[in-house]
Amino acid sequence: MSHTHRRDGRGRRRGGRNKARGRPCGAWGAALALACAAALTACGPDGGDADAAGTASDAPTSSAPTESAPAPSGTGTPAEPTQPPPPTSAAPSASPKPGGIARCETDGLALSLVAHGQEMNSKYFDLRLTNTGGEPCDLLGHPGVSLLDAGGKRVGEPATRSQDGAGDGGPVRLRPGQAAHATVKTAGEGVTDGRCWPEAATLLVYPPGSKQTVTTRDLAGLRVCGDSFQVGPVGDRAP
Repeated sequence: MSHTHRRDGRGRRRGGRNKARGRPCGAWGAALALACAAALTACGPDGGDADAAGTASDAPTSSAPTESAPAPSGTGTPAEPTQPPPPTSAAPSASPKPGGIARCETDGLALSLVAHGQEMNSKYFDLRLTNTGGEPCDLLGHPGVSLLDAGGKRVGEPATRSQDGAGDGGPVRLRPGQAAHATVKTAGEGVTDGRCWPEAATLLVYPPGSKQTVTTRDLAGLRVCGDSFQVGPVGDRAP
């Protein structure tokens, strides 16, 4: 009886120990399983860090254009654009003036005034523009004519245009040494009862088409009276 009791007790004690040991082993197994599951969840398919892989894949890529390296000398396209080569032929120049002759310029003209007589109630003067250059040149139209006093102040008003003289309105070609002629007209002093402008010291002329002037101090007795002061177009001969 007692032997049986000891054996049964031993068996109970052994069973108790097994049960005590089984509970800790089961808890550790569950904890280990949870840890492995967490590790498998955290690990990527290739064994890398899933969070790092996600961060790298979500990072925006740079949109800045890349610069190509300059091509080696002698091959390919140069790194910097170069100026285009000059044209093989020069651009066409401006079309020449009619007849290929330039307009007479003031630095190649000399001005003179010659009394041409009196007819009826008017006095006439021959205004001459002489080509002093070495090449032919053309004049076309009416010159601009004014009178100046000794101080350079204008006397009266500029001459108005008329059709007096030998000019027909066409161009006048002057060879070197030749002169174009324009008729200047004013009223005779005797028919105006002395109503005349003050005497001038200088005749100032704009050749046709020019913004520069030529002058002369030889007025050939010109004095404007009756407020009548006129000039005709240039022609190739005296009136």
